[in-house]
Amino acid sequence: MSTIQLQLLDLDDRTPEHLRAAYEAAFPPEERRPWDELFALEGSRHHVCLVRRAEQVIGLAVGWDLPSACYYEYLLIDPTYRGQGLGAEVVRLLQRRNRAARPFVLECEPRGYSPEAERRLAFYARLGLDPQPYDYVQPPYGEGLPWVPLHLLSDRSLELETYEQIRRDIHQYVYKVMPSAASHDPY
Repeated sequence: MSTIQLQLLDLDDRTPEHLRAAYEAAFPPEERRPWDELFALEGSRHHVCLVRRAEQVIGLAVGWDLPSACYYEYLLIDPTYRGQGLGAEVVRLLQRRNRAARPFVLECEPRGYSPEAERRLAFYARLGLDPQPYDYVQPPYGEGLPWVPLHLLSDRSLELETYEQIRRDIHQYVYKVMPSAASHDPY
């Protein structure tokens, strides 16, 4: 039996403010959406799942149902609860929810970026999420922030055409970068 549950956050629900510091510590400024925007995005494609253990909120998963993929922008477990296999349990629940209908994808820093990036890549590899062999760059979240070279990880090997469609969908729906603006992509 699962030790955690995922609860879809409604716009009327209170945001898990106690996770804000963990979110800001886990993701560098150039890789994180402003906190309030995580919960203010409306639309059928965007969703936030609270990760609950017993009655306590211990994390969150911010995802997007894209035409080409099931994409998770953020996965976060409160540092107090890390190292107990809960993050792996969350990823498995999210993958089951996707039912392998579309590729399950997320972004991660490349090898050599930091010790934390190395741990994340190893963690995701154990769950069958591997870097795709194509260049990927995250568009900036705001004015003055850089494009960030990252890996796009997937639960399956992606052909270039499929990968390109997923990349375009992520840029369009998540980052609001339209194809004509992609010419600003420095990579």
